[in-house]
Amino acid sequence: MDYNPSLETSRLILRKISEADKMDLFELLTNSQIDKKMIWNHLDEMNEIIEYLNEIIGSYHNNQPSCFGIELKESGKLIGVIKLFNYDDELKCVEVHYMLLPSHHRQGIMTETLLKVIAFIFDETDINRIEAFCLKKNRAAGKVLDKAGMHLEGVLREKIFINDEFIDLKLYSILKSDIQYS
Repeated sequence: MDYNPSLETSRLILRKISEADKMDLFELLTNSQIDKKMIWNHLDEMNEIIEYLNEIIGSYHNNQPSCFGIELKESGKLIGVIKLFNYDDELKCVEVHYMLLPSHHRQGIMTETLLKVIAFIFDETDINRIEAFCLKKNRAAGKVLDKAGMHLEGVLREKIFINDEFIDLKLYSILKSDIQYS
């Protein structure tokens, strides 16, 4: 089972990230507009980006559910990532996080990406549950998850501590049985 194949939509190539993507990753992961909406601490040094990249490449080598780079077909530019992690083989569950350069927001790109990745996971793997968390105040992320068919399960009050404050998270999920095949 290859957990990290290349996938395509009409506008996008979802592919493995490589060393050649480090400058695009730097642009993405150090973007201060994205930072305000993410559930992790800010990265701002190239050595942190390289460490992040090496972790992803290591997970590819171990054939673990990992990270798809989101590339625009028309330009070949990496504009985002969708990362699968916290895979639990016993429970057949995986968590998904994503981020996209702000210049590509409000174009349906992340919904298109998430729908393709959900279809891949449920069609090609034995994973039964996909979870996603977003900041309670990040309405746009919640809309993406809703449009992708994920269900809001609830709010986890003061679940994480970022930038010197406790933050509420929303928990969304989708089950293999939620997908209606025709």
